[in-house]
Amino acid sequence: MGIVYFFVVLVSCMIGAVVGLGGGVIIRPVFDILAIHNMLNIAFFSSAAIVTMSISSTLKKVKDGTKIEPRTAILISCGAILGGTFGNLFLEFLLDFFETQTSVQLIQTISTIFFLLLAIYLTQKGNLRYNVKHMALYPIIGVFLGTLAVFLGIGGGPINVPLFVILFNLSVKAATAYSIVVIFFSHSFRLITMGFTTGFAYFDVGYLVFILPAAILGGILGSMISKNLSDNMVKKAFLLTMLVLIGVNIYNGLMFGGII
Repeated sequence: MGIVYFFVVLVSCMIGAVVGLGGGVIIRPVFDILAIHNMLNIAFFSSAAIVTMSISSTLKKVKDGTKIEPRTAILISCGAILGGTFGNLFLEFLLDFFETQTSVQLIQTISTIFFLLLAIYLTQKGNLRYNVKHMALYPIIGVFLGTLAVFLGIGGGPINVPLFVILFNLSVKAATAYSIVVIFFSHSFRLITMGFTTGFAYFDVGYLVFILPAAILGGILGSMISKNLSDNMVKKAFLLTMLVLIGVNIYNGLMFGGII
């Protein structure tokens, strides 16, 4: 099944790099459907792929001339690191609280569908534009995004991109670049936290041989594609991806709910 994981991660990270999703929003529900590993292993694989993709994608975007304001990215990312810790602790709390893993997966799936619908709504609201200037608010925004990203195991991009567009008056392409930077920090810290709390020996690390190269290649290819797309085309790709993912998560929700 390693080859299957390779192609899932490759396609997910390629799409994620184009539209700023990070890839986890595709990896997690698809791995849920495959049902090869348990929830914690899927979370570990997803974060490892996201971190790897974000490095290769960001380096390619910067090399191609994408401008990222370091101070803004760092302040939001610092908040995202703290938020990532909160998200991971909340996920572990739910896993301990509920008798079955399926119950937590159902909560994740329903929450994911809600935020995907919210992302579509916000992306379509062209009149919602602000320009947040107060630096003290940047880490607070990061905490919210980091918590959401790690708890849902989706990278965070679906909500990062529209919020960055609205709060910082960015183009969609610029927002995708900031989104991937924030995703990198929140999921890097998540991997560290998982190593200390769960222990890396618990995870099926042999699959990283397939996952990490796929994430690197996906990040590079996605950035190359993004470079040749207009802002409007990236927006359309983002919306189309959201619709497909809502369908995938509805299927998962029905599966976890025992309906199918």
